[in-house]
Amino acid sequence: MTTIHIHKDKNIGKILLVVEGERTEFYLLHKIFTQVFDYQYEKLDRMNRYQKYNDKDGIPSSIFVVNSEQSALSTVSNSNDYLDTLFERLIEEYKFPVDRAAIYYLFDRDVKSNTDARHIANLIRLLANARDNGMERQGLLLLSYPCIESFTASAFIDDVFDQEFELGKQLKQYLDMCKHNQSRLDEASLIHAVAEMSRAFAQLGIASYDLDHFSDTNLFIFERQELNYAANHKYRLLSLLCIMLLDLGLIELRKD
Repeated sequence: MTTIHIHKDKNIGKILLVVEGERTEFYLLHKIFTQVFDYQYEKLDRMNRYQKYNDKDGIPSSIFVVNSEQSALSTVSNSNDYLDTLFERLIEEYKFPVDRAAIYYLFDRDVKSNTDARHIANLIRLLANARDNGMERQGLLLLSYPCIESFTASAFIDDVFDQEFELGKQLKQYLDMCKHNQSRLDEASLIHAVAEMSRAFAQLGIASYDLDHFSDTNLFIFERQELNYAANHKYRLLSLLCIMLLDLGLIELRKD
């Protein structure tokens, strides 16, 4: 039997999150890191709006969330001037040590905005580790199928991987109808989301995975989801956001 444990006092160091959306991701991550957990949280969106929350002096752990250049994976690459300039700005203007931070890219598998499946597969191979990626761009790419709202669904709905949607807007409408939203997220619903991801992995035949080398599992999930979309024009609901929490040691899966 596997049990899920939360570690609220863990020193996670500096964490940089690159997201595509300007509202949902910022709100969701703020909810997770300042209310379920208790970390300093900073944000800088693509409209150049900066804000700091839960300010804590002299602490080694903090979160910084920024926007990608556009809300599409096509703008993320190994040599992206926008990201390079942004990272330099974070270091110089906000004193955030990007070079020592764990970096995660949280994006949607949206067939309307992210149309190039080959590019996405290449990015999964490229962005393979949050801390050490050799000579490649540092960071771990984690997708949500079809969108970040899949995480919200997994926090409140049982057997969520059995549900399928083509587009994010359809899932958003469904969640609104069911009155499930990020504002209700708490420790119990976060644990539920982790359990739902684990169940999805079991259904995919993923018995084990290596967080230090997650790209193989990541690519396997992507390919299976693409096959499902090719057959049904829908994605099975799955968000890999919880992989970040496992990778940071904030969540632990323990086999009793």
